[in-house]
Amino acid sequence: MSDNLKRRSIPVLNAVIPLAFAFALGAIFTMIAGYNPLTVYGLILKTAFTSGGGWMQTLGFACPIILTGIATAFAFQSGLWNIGVEGQLYFGAFAAALVGAGYFGLDCIPVGLQMPLSVLAGILAGMLYAAIPALLKAYLNANVVVTTIMLNYIAIELTEFLTKAFFQGDQSYDSTYAIQETAEIPKIMSRYRVSYAIFLAVAIVLVVWFVSRRTSFGYEISAIGRQLEFSEAVGMRVRKKIVLIFLISGAIAGVAGATEVLGVYKNFMPNFSTNPGLGWQGYYVAVLAHNNPLAVLLIAIIFGGFRYGSIAVQSKLGVPLDLLNIIQGALILFYSIKYFHENKEKIQKHLKKANPAKKEEQQNGG
Repeated sequence: MSDNLKRRSIPVLNAVIPLAFAFALGAIFTMIAGYNPLTVYGLILKTAFTSGGGWMQTLGFACPIILTGIATAFAFQSGLWNIGVEGQLYFGAFAAALVGAGYFGLDCIPVGLQMPLSVLAGILAGMLYAAIPALLKAYLNANVVVTTIMLNYIAIELTEFLTKAFFQGDQSYDSTYAIQETAEIPKIMSRYRVSYAIFLAVAIVLVVWFVSRRTSFGYEISAIGRQLEFSEAVGMRVRKKIVLIFLISGAIAGVAGATEVLGVYKNFMPNFSTNPGLGWQGYYVAVLAHNNPLAVLLIAIIFGGFRYGSIAVQSKLGVPLDLLNIIQGALILFYSIKYFHENKEKIQKHLKKANPAKKEEQQNGG
């Protein structure tokens, strides 16, 4: 009985210990800065999770993180390290803003189609941008970590350049023209951040969970992630699967960008994905959730609550937002160390495949 209890307690301890270390480290920095950590943590929890309005704001901040988290986790399940969700989100947001604002004469689109077509534009833009690292990986065996990170920076800088050079709106700051009211995703309640996009985000999580756990395609994704050579040997079309996985991941990232523009900001601003970027937060969530779609949903809501609570703490207590980001960063650090330790052999094997020259040199005795 005691052995069984011990086995069951290990996963709980593995989850709780990094969390405890992160909040302890955050408390130390909070005290050094001259604030009471119990007061800070208490206000975050109270603001984000103890009232209906707090929950509405929390879900508003969580919505894009749910989507970027599930986009990342879907790719990670197959062993494809799509770190490029941030860039795919940017292109999705940019395309949705252009269609929603009626650029290129698109203001003549029938009213009932303006919002869904704007979301569709975001999906297609995310897919197209994700196709670049997908094809490089599938047909040239390029390292996806390197290509996707590089493409993130290209997306951020390119969309900023295009906005300033060709699509500058009439605001005093850098942005496109505001989207048309008929292209907006309505808010559930006008005074709160959350829009009806939250239902779309939850639906996508459930679909990804079902596909991953209950379909042959989900099994193939998992098989590719666990044993690429075996997948090729049994006749799976691995190259096509790699491209398809990236396209789906990019499509979900595009939805995240589109829904932020259409439901929150109402235009595209080059810096709309705040520090840390929504795509990067999705990466952190996927790592913490071990790529489990339902865990992604839960952890993203916690991240959203922490983000909203942190803003409240900054305004009420004067605690710098950068200090609060340290707590989130510490949490990510400790869980990342744990994740990479648990997956050390898989990561080393992946790196060896990504560097065939070094592998050949080792086989030839140096």
